Amino acid sequence: MKKTLVTLLAIVPCLAFAQVKPSISKAEKALREGKLDEAKSIIDATVGSQEFMVDKKGQPTKNAAKAWYLKGLVYFSIDTTKLTQWKSLSADPFSEGKDAFEKAYAIDSKSPNFFNDNTGLPLLNVNVNNILGYNYYNKAIVNYNDKGDAKATFAYAEKTLYFIPKDTSILLYAGGVFAPSAGETDKGLDMLRRYLEAGGNLPEVYTMMANIQHEQKKDNAAALKILAEGKAKFPNYRDIRLIELNIYLADKKYDVAKTMVEKELQENPTSADNYFLYGQLNRELGDMEKAKAAFKKVVELDPKHFDASAELANLYWADAKKFKDEMGKLGNTKADLEKAKAIDVKYVEALKTYIPYIEACEKLSPDDVTVLYSLLNVYGDLDDQPKIAKVKKKLKALGEDVN
Repeated sequence: MKKTLVTLLAIVPCLAFAQVKPSISKAEKALREGKLDEAKSIIDATVGSQEFMVDKKGQPTKNAAKAWYLKGLVYFSIDTTKLTQWKSLSADPFSEGKDAFEKAYAIDSKSPNFFNDNTGLPLLNVNVNNILGYNYYNKAIVNYNDKGDAKATFAYAEKTLYFIPKDTSILLYAGGVFAPSAGETDKGLDMLRRYLEAGGNLPEVYTMMANIQHEQKKDNAAALKILAEGKAKFPNYRDIRLIELNIYLADKKYDVAKTMVEKELQENPTSADNYFLYGQLNRELGDMEKAKAAFKKVVELDPKHFDASAELANLYWADAKKFKDEMGKLGNTKADLEKAKAIDVKYVEALKTYIPYIEACEKLSPDDVTVLYSLLNVYGDLDDQPKIAKVKKKLKALGEDVN
């Protein structure tokens, strides 16, 4: 019994010594040194200390707001750290960090700073928010580009906007790209509206909102309402009118689509964009000759209009492909071989008509892999070895595995 008592007495001082004491300075130091377990232990003890956080009158002490703010920084660091040994320190570090920040602001909403930089100089809260926000946003970008995890990407984007809620570039990208990818359509629309409220002024916001309504929510009436708002503000932005046309075509409102396009063409007959719309309309309606004529007019008005050149290339390739498909259906009989020779002559002539348009696409976009493979295909069918070699060289330079 005596031996047991002595052993217990020996343990008591160790327990007392191991007890973590409240200290903002020590928590800061541990945080700066990247010792997140130590920083968490100290700051948890600090905010959990009634004596440290509350004065004799029952009011927050002068250091209470700073303590809560520092707790937020510690937990946000746990949430964003790359080191796996710190990940298990909290089940939901962002929520705990956010709660700590809110408590700091509730106690003191006027102080411009609660934290100092590594040199000891005050670091403004707004600057801290920018640092934290872009830290989370970088994680969103990495997740989106490298991991393809749409849900995680959007979660990081939402966390970003907690710190910098009026950053228009992030609101636009998070609402128009990340949210739709994650299936968060309502949140995406809300972010895009917030973009406009924050002073964002790019016309793309209207096409993004309209696409969410049209493609994901299947609400064409809402999409058209957004597009009308966008057209009033950006009457010359082609993509708004393109989506409007596509909605009419999807709803099989061909008369409405035709009236819309022809009216705009009549009002501005020298607009390349209006002729482009007219070309798309006729292509969808199956009048390929009118479509070709419209796209040719676009190129005449705007020789650098890649989309019109691509449309023409596609239309003329479709003409040539009919002959190629026809030859592919023939057998090896003498009669079939004779037919194939006759059809091949027509195929070659069709290719010669097609080539200038696909070559025009290459001039406008020299590194477009799709265009280069199209050229490789047609040069191969014509057995033009010098041009085949030239295209293969370009594709290899772009990292393509071409034999």
